Amino acid sequence: MYFFKRAFNLENIFWGANQETKTFVKKEFNEFLSGGESQIRDLCLREDGMPRHILSSTHFNKKFLDYIYTLTKSLKLFHRGNPKYVSNLCSDYSVLNYFQQSSSRTFLSFSMAQSLLGVRKEEVRSIETSSFTKGESDIDSLRTISSYFDAIVCRHPSSYYHLFAGWVMSCSEREIPIINAGCGIKEHPTQALLDYFTIKESFSGRVNGLTVGFVGDCLRGRTVHSLAKLLSLFDNITLVFISPSELSIDNDTLTYIRENSPSTKIVIKRDGIEPNVSNLDVVYMTRIQDEWGKKGVYPEEFCFKKRLLDKFSPDGILMHPMPKREEMDPALDFIKGDKRLVYWRQQRNGMWVRAALFAYLFNRGNQLENLN
Repeated sequence: MYFFKRAFNLENIFWGANQETKTFVKKEFNEFLSGGESQIRDLCLREDGMPRHILSSTHFNKKFLDYIYTLTKSLKLFHRGNPKYVSNLCSDYSVLNYFQQSSSRTFLSFSMAQSLLGVRKEEVRSIETSSFTKGESDIDSLRTISSYFDAIVCRHPSSYYHLFAGWVMSCSEREIPIINAGCGIKEHPTQALLDYFTIKESFSGRVNGLTVGFVGDCLRGRTVHSLAKLLSLFDNITLVFISPSELSIDNDTLTYIRENSPSTKIVIKRDGIEPNVSNLDVVYMTRIQDEWGKKGVYPEEFCFKKRLLDKFSPDGILMHPMPKREEMDPALDFIKGDKRLVYWRQQRNGMWVRAALFAYLFNRGNQLENLN
């Protein structure tokens, strides 16, 4: 579930140019948020419990995760054998990539996923080129977009924009899927899906019983929050959060896991990677999220040095959601043949998992199932 403060921080959403519109729309959205998790789940999930919108990893269940994993494997297989068939799979659908926050990797991953399926796509990557400059509210922008497209992929600096977009669609007569491509510091659900795929594939289909270490900015790392919540669905998972004290894992994530997954073991560490690396199956590195303030560099004990591979399990994997900086030894990129270094494969997996996600949202997954 979401854990909202009594006063919702709704900065960076543009409510309208005049006070009457701003007051009314903001009041309506606040009332929706005040309805709590059950109301949000009703918005985001279909009657069968599968996601209608991709807004939060807390809305995923094992059935959905297994389906996306299998569909991703099928897509990769059929693309190798019959790329023309795959490129026509969703050619009758269109998507807007609506990115109001800087992105290269996530944007390109979504764009290429759409191209693989033949999806018609457009993009807005700066509000300076939109009707925002004429005073158009975000609610009107979203409803206009839904008149032209079959889905919206959004990235936004507000931690509530994805929920706002989903709520706007529920108020519309043309509700289309919203995909959260990273909004604010709370969630990055499609990154969690590709990370899950990478982990499951790396461990030959096994997720239960793994020990996963998240290293770095656990406080503001939305990829950490989403993946930790997703992994808590599985049995006997141990989540180790390794960070400087000022970047410790946020209370919302801890509370969610403790309330929803009592079997998940949570460990907080402040002593760096080296004392812990030999006990980890997965090391998930992150950079300092200094776009949210508090610029700086990690102490060296929170950086993965090449020499740590000697202490790391031969069956473990080293991951990074990217971009990477001083927290990763540059020498790691020049090692060939070490199957533990999966972070570049992790990037490519993102394209395939997002392609599978579109096939799911556009009800094309069954076509691949029928070919199996």
